[in-house]
Amino acid sequence: MARRELWSWLKTLILAVILALLIREYVLAFYVVDGSSMLPTLHDGQMVAVNKLVYRIGSLRRGDVAVFETQKTLTGSTTERIFIKRIIALPGDTIEIREGKIILNGEELAEDYIDTVMEQDMELLLIEADTVFVMGDNRHPRGSWDSREFGPIPLDSILGRADLIIFPNPHKVK
Repeated sequence: MARRELWSWLKTLILAVILALLIREYVLAFYVVDGSSMLPTLHDGQMVAVNKLVYRIGSLRRGDVAVFETQKTLTGSTTERIFIKRIIALPGDTIEIREGKIILNGEELAEDYIDTVMEQDMELLLIEADTVFVMGDNRHPRGSWDSREFGPIPLDSILGRADLIIFPNPHKVK
């Protein structure tokens, strides 16, 4: 009798682990913000819930805070890293930075989530198919390493959208 009960518990535990792994891989994952590149929106040490299903059934939007994997060649290291940045431009968009302002498709982009004006300009860039241009919200000098330095990122590197700050003060990501 005890053997049968032990086997029942073991099957339940195995099923729970498999379900948790499937949910983490395809539906919802949690990441801890490492660094200051998304200030003032996200702070170092905050935990965010990342919706991995949203881009499988819907499309990317400008302003989404996306989590993506970097390629080894991008970071120069032997391991891949996970970054969190805001999507600024989509495939087919043009983007430039002039006098501290982002010019998206010929019009100034309103950004109420930043707290400074950028110092460096960037020449006009056409965002190619299957890529997006991402930037950290920290626009202070050397505040964020993003598409201004490494260029647009491939769509297939995006893991999901950060929707919710879990810790320390739960609320939606704006």
